[in-house]
Amino acid sequence: MYDAIIIGSGLGGISCGAYLAKNRWRVLVLEKHSLPGGYATSFKRGGFTFDAALHVINGVGKGQNIYKFLEWCGVGDQVEFLKLQYFVRFIFPDLDIRLPSGDLGEVRSVLEKSFPQEKKGISELFKEAEIIYNDIFRFFISKTPFWLQLPFFPLLYRGLFPVINKTGAQFFNKHLNDEKLKATLIGNWGFYGLPPSRLNIICSVFPNLDFFKGAYYPKGGNQVMTNSFVNVIKENNGEVVLNSEVSSIVIENGRAVGVVTRKGEKFLGSKIISNACAEETFINLIGKEKLPERFLKRMDKMERSISLFCVYLGLNEEFTTKLENREDHAVFALNTYNLDEDYRWSMNCEADKAGFVVTLYSNIDDTLAKGNKFVMGIAQVQGFDYWRNYENDYLKGNKEEYNKEKERMAMLLIERAEKIIPAISKHIEVLEVATPLTLKRYTGNTDGAPYGWANTVDQGSPLNRMSQKTPIKNLYLSSAWTFPCGGQTPVIISGYRLGRKLSGR
Repeated sequence: MYDAIIIGSGLGGISCGAYLAKNRWRVLVLEKHSLPGGYATSFKRGGFTFDAALHVINGVGKGQNIYKFLEWCGVGDQVEFLKLQYFVRFIFPDLDIRLPSGDLGEVRSVLEKSFPQEKKGISELFKEAEIIYNDIFRFFISKTPFWLQLPFFPLLYRGLFPVINKTGAQFFNKHLNDEKLKATLIGNWGFYGLPPSRLNIICSVFPNLDFFKGAYYPKGGNQVMTNSFVNVIKENNGEVVLNSEVSSIVIENGRAVGVVTRKGEKFLGSKIISNACAEETFINLIGKEKLPERFLKRMDKMERSISLFCVYLGLNEEFTTKLENREDHAVFALNTYNLDEDYRWSMNCEADKAGFVVTLYSNIDDTLAKGNKFVMGIAQVQGFDYWRNYENDYLKGNKEEYNKEKERMAMLLIERAEKIIPAISKHIEVLEVATPLTLKRYTGNTDGAPYGWANTVDQGSPLNRMSQKTPIKNLYLSSAWTFPCGGQTPVIISGYRLGRKLSGR
């Protein structure tokens, strides 16, 4: 009998598991794949280490807010985080700008130099953003249940309350006029899955301000960070079992009491925590007949996040010797300042038009490739519906047409990336590609949605995001599908909050 059984080893699950194990709970984590981590994994090909989805991580410098969550989960000193010189470089049609990492004053100076007419607005925006940011963090770490805070929310969070139901665009419009500047502040909207016109305020302010304060990369790759959580669980007498897929959650008298795996093994636990996709959890592992109709109707109306198309490149030594972009890490190339238009192109999988990001991993971490070789990634957010046309054949193993389209898009993105970084295609040793169908297959997330439910206003506030507590007693969620939102650091916060709630510590 376990104190907690966790379904899935994504960061939301293992951060919760680490917190509980550290507080003397007997924890069992069951993972269907051969590696823990979900989207927070790394894989190796031909001497190169590739991150499945991570580009950069926010707020993990010692003393910063996200680092505190790592410390509370017991992993703060287990990972070396490499600080980036620049959080991001944006390349727009007539603007090429780098935003520094680690100093808000420097970020403001760069923006004021490029947009001198907006100096006052920039100052006011950053001032209010800092207030909102501090309120969000205080809410994240508050030990008072939300329902007890609710009557006093306007007084407790004076900065956050007036904007809790605002979009990022509404926040930017309040202070700024220049559309180019607004796009520059969140041209990396793909990190959150929505343009500012639909993105909730938590995602618009909290992560990006953290990135400006300090953007980092875990030395050795994302798997190193994942493994640190796993180590905490194991060091505190917990278990993490790989290649063990959960097929059902055992419900008795309206309570979750255990799980059954595909191998027929049955495990009993006082608390069951799902890190799996919400729809997988409720529809497939439990069954609609055991859930309230009202809950099912609400879930059916919820919007899933956009997905990802990823190109993983291992490049030879000659490429490294010729590379001039040595200070860059994440480089976003966008064809428009109209981010709603960019989003439409992405949803329609118009790979020749939609923005994309080139991540120069080896510029910050030379341990990811042997010798003087180089690891690079190219990613573009994409809608799942386009790839749904290939899904039936894909599942049957008939991948000829799918592979043609996958390769066409990959080469198109490489060709576009070569306008920024020349001659990539001449130096490729390893080329791997992941589509939204790949993401769905490996994670089980409906529509290959890496951010869970879309980070909209309607699905992003504490009142509207799917609760960690479910209609089934003793069953909880800790993932991108619950509060606070999707993304690597938010799901760590989700795990910490649930672990603290369950343990009472």
